[in-house]
Amino acid sequence: MFAIYLVIGALSGTLAGMLGIGGGVIVVPALAFVFAHFNLMPASLVMQMAIGTSLAAMIVTLISALRAHSLRGNVRLDLVKMLLPGLIVGAILGALIAHKLPSYYLKIFFSLFLFFMSGRLLLAIQQEEVRKMPSRFSMMGVATGIGTLSSILGAGGGLLMIPFILRCRASMHQAAGTSVACGVGAGIVATLSFMFLGMSNVVIKDSTGYIYWPAFFGVALASMLFAPIGTAVAHKLPASVLRRVLGIFLLLVAIDMLLTH
Repeated sequence: MFAIYLVIGALSGTLAGMLGIGGGVIVVPALAFVFAHFNLMPASLVMQMAIGTSLAAMIVTLISALRAHSLRGNVRLDLVKMLLPGLIVGAILGALIAHKLPSYYLKIFFSLFLFFMSGRLLLAIQQEEVRKMPSRFSMMGVATGIGTLSSILGAGGGLLMIPFILRCRASMHQAAGTSVACGVGAGIVATLSFMFLGMSNVVIKDSTGYIYWPAFFGVALASMLFAPIGTAVAHKLPASVLRRVLGIFLLLVAIDMLLTH
């Protein structure tokens, strides 16, 4: 079983470094499948446990990717300072919502969101990247919304953060690096929220709240090792290629999630 978690972590780490998406788009559906297939926990808790565990593991992945992006000068600290407060507020709100929603609806929501993001990325490949800088108020509001959705999805924030950062006069590589930096801070808050909220109704061996530790250690270990590889690949690829890879990948994951209902 631990070997399965290592494979999931290797794939998510590579994507986290290459695309700045946190890897949750692999970890959440993969863990949900493993938890359900091997009957590791009640069906009513599968998605919450997958999301919470993904968020915890992604912190390790993102820290590894952040170091690599920082060395290449891809992190815009000015944007991190403006976006992080809203992301933190949203992370707490998202955890509260995920705690209340049934696991089935979380899975549907996850699938539909991936379809939406895939279509947006694939259709906007030639879109102008440098635009007028949003106001601080707008950035705070958008960051709160992104933090909320990211916490519900367990996806680290990059799915929504990258397109928005591109509107803030950042290049594709800067957007990936900055989204990783924001994901570290927001991810820590979201993970703690899932941990404490889950303690009220989760009694599963080797878990704390919505965090399942065997899966966490396997995913985190492999993702940490593979994230720098993804970052190195991203630095050599043009922005249009990164957009296409991310868009096509999200589409495939969304289809798989719907077919498993």
